[in-house]
Amino acid sequence: MSADVENPFPSLEMTERAVGRQARERLSTNENEFGPAPEVVEAIAAAAAEVHRYPDCDHLVLRERLAGRLGVSPDGIRIGSGVDGLIGQVCRTFLGPERDAVTSDATYPTFGYFAHAAGAEVHQVPYLSDAPNLRALVKCAHRRRADVVYIADPDNPSGALHGRTALLALADELPEHTVLVVDGAYAEYAAHADPATQLTADDLASRRILWLRTFSKAYALAGLRIGYAVGQPRLVRALADGAEHYVVGRIAEAAALAALDAGEHLTRVLSETAAGRAHYATAFDELGFTVLHGHTNFVTVRLPSPADAKRLAEELQALGVFVRQLAAAPGLTDCLRISVGPARQRALVLDAVARSGVRPSPVSP
Repeated sequence: MSADVENPFPSLEMTERAVGRQARERLSTNENEFGPAPEVVEAIAAAAAEVHRYPDCDHLVLRERLAGRLGVSPDGIRIGSGVDGLIGQVCRTFLGPERDAVTSDATYPTFGYFAHAAGAEVHQVPYLSDAPNLRALVKCAHRRRADVVYIADPDNPSGALHGRTALLALADELPEHTVLVVDGAYAEYAAHADPATQLTADDLASRRILWLRTFSKAYALAGLRIGYAVGQPRLVRALADGAEHYVVGRIAEAAALAALDAGEHLTRVLSETAAGRAHYATAFDELGFTVLHGHTNFVTVRLPSPADAKRLAEELQALGVFVRQLAAAPGLTDCLRISVGPARQRALVLDAVARSGVRPSPVSP
């Protein structure tokens, strides 16, 4: 890995230490501000008594439960330590020296981080406005004979959604040997708005697609690091080569199983998040700013300039409200990303923004 490729996502605690200030509201890391279901907390407590035991590193019970929900074979699912851990497995499996990966220049940077670490050449294409450019991804993949193409859908940090039809068209136009990695960390939020936007078992069975999912976002288990990859069994089996054993523990698996059973809580979280997104969109519009259209648990707010975005992020940070300026995302450097939480939290953020000196640039007559 090149010496200038750094961890793209230091923990919030690392940021706190760097700036010398503690976060009162953690809105920079896309955590679920509504928290886990009570049943999940109970399952965690019950599983703690078995923490001295190694987990089933095959995770058969969880894979069978997920397979039943998704309509796939349990052999088409691999459990991993969140999407980040699964991205690492993908890169170690399908990439390496003299291999090529293609992604977008402003999307979730962890893929590029792990692809570089694997020794691959990483080629980035610019966004089309505020979303990954699918046509550019296809062209670059053919030009470079890419081994892996990565796309987050819904996207992080823009929140944009292409959806099932566009993803299948992308997969069908890639070189025959290419693996399309679809990062679906926010899939539950998009499915809540329109289930037809999601990939199906038949889609995955007939294409070289690995769909990465997580319990970190909608299910609020970010602190336990558990996710899963879905795809053709032979693609999924390949991920086992060189993978860590016992990387997901008993407590995380017990929490994931309980979260799958807590359907009412999930529905409430998704509904309240959608309402919160709509509230932010209206409120920021009234302040003269723009919220990009999205399908995630955060909003991406466009400011007049990168300098204004930096200034507002710093003013909010001084109040203990941590948001993320997209300073390293080409085309989005004038944007802030803010996690969507309960009404009390949103009121605090909007009040701080209103009291700041940052205002939209006047429109010329």
